[in-house]
Amino acid sequence: RDTPHCAVLVGCIGGIGIFIAKTGLEVTANTSFSFDSAGLVAFLQNKHLLVVVFAFEIGLRLLTHFTLDAMGKPRYPLLSPIYFCLITPVFYLGIWITGNSVHSALEAGYFFPPLNDDGVASSSSLVSGLWNESVMEMFHVVDFSTVSWKAVWKSIPTMMALVLFSLIHVPINIPAFAVSTDADVDMNVELMAHGYSNGIVGILGGLQNYMAYTQSIIYYKSGGHGKTSSLAVALSTSLLFFIGPELASHMPRCMAGTLLLHCGIDLFMEGVCDSYGKYDFLEYTGIWAITIIMTFFGMEAALLAGVIAALSTYALQSVTYPKPIRGSMTAATLRSSEWTRSPEAFAVLDNRDTGRMKIFVVQMQGHLFFGNISLFSDGVKALIEEKPIDERPYIIIMDFTLVLGIDSSAAQAIIKLRDSFTKQFGIKLSIFVTGSTEGFPCEFDLYQGLNANQGEMLKISKINPFDGKEVSVSVGSGSCVCTDLDQALSHAEDTLIAMV
Repeated sequence: RDTPHCAVLVGCIGGIGIFIAKTGLEVTANTSFSFDSAGLVAFLQNKHLLVVVFAFEIGLRLLTHFTLDAMGKPRYPLLSPIYFCLITPVFYLGIWITGNSVHSALEAGYFFPPLNDDGVASSSSLVSGLWNESVMEMFHVVDFSTVSWKAVWKSIPTMMALVLFSLIHVPINIPAFAVSTDADVDMNVELMAHGYSNGIVGILGGLQNYMAYTQSIIYYKSGGHGKTSSLAVALSTSLLFFIGPELASHMPRCMAGTLLLHCGIDLFMEGVCDSYGKYDFLEYTGIWAITIIMTFFGMEAALLAGVIAALSTYALQSVTYPKPIRGSMTAATLRSSEWTRSPEAFAVLDNRDTGRMKIFVVQMQGHLFFGNISLFSDGVKALIEEKPIDERPYIIIMDFTLVLGIDSSAAQAIIKLRDSFTKQFGIKLSIFVTGSTEGFPCEFDLYQGLNANQGEMLKISKINPFDGKEVSVSVGSGSCVCTDLDQALSHAEDTLIAMV
């Protein structure tokens, strides 16, 4: 039920990025890449193919940079997909302008080889060659009378490895995608969906399927949301299954190479560079370790390194205060230092239905990290759920004064818990107490994440203690951060008075 340690997922994202970028360069150069002098020399022999890819990639990076909005976010989500689609016609235009032919470009390695066996371009047109009967051969070539069951028996370990490899995509790719898109996922639903889809496809004799992380990120960043666009992608993919092989022979290598290189760089930047400053030293070292190990030794070794890193962090952070929730209570017996309120205001605060009884205080303690996310998230929700509907609070105060450290996974869980307060329990205001003017004890910018959800502004009248005059004060709903419990109680009391 718990997702893997966030730093492990981010490290996997960085490693996947390097792998995809490396694959893009190999596809472009039509040769494998190895991290030694001989492999590098052999790889650079096709530098004329690589130059085109780097030129297209630099062009896309410049376009993306100059079309950012004031917040630093892409102004045009479809810029990258449209750019990738235009690479092929631009490349053909370049061939025509330079006076070369498609046949000479094919011989120079700029195109994928055609499907026919003689190694030359097919004489048929693109439209007439879209449908190829060989595409359907996989569905009728099986003859059980010719099957070597001995070979099938020997291949069972390999098939089991493929099954296990498919299974780990769900607990790795789904949480990683959730981290990248800041979405909340139900792993039970995802596991059931993958189980049903693979079961149906297996019965029909199809290929195994799982969520492809890279394509999903491209889809999300291009503005893809909802069932309609998802079905359109599924139908397009089904169509390309039949006509894709013939289309590929008319596509330049630089189109596929640019796409893979761009996605790989984006994932590496997201996993390694953008995460700098959001994780503590131990977590960020683990991110780099997982990325490097995945690059040189593969996914299995990286996952093993991630398990070791997660367990090490768990051991170090769980030695103090295993229970993250120290206690909870209503604010019925708590008072802020605001003693200059009007009698009407005190009447509101003392009322059982509108006053301090509607403020719920939860005090946290120790280290909050990925190992006890469910303990404090589910624990706080259970404390609210056990109250009758008419006694549930309007305002919740989360006091982190006794918390010694918060890792990135816990920080993101706290933000999601804040959202659950509003959506699941209808809480009007969530207040988070740092307990220090230095903020929360974590590298992740939790202050910004919790203070950025301001709702409607409400106005109340207060007495100025220095001159006795009445002043108007605005208080906000949603969520906010306070430095101490007294400030949080004062803000909560102001909000209750403004709500009446």
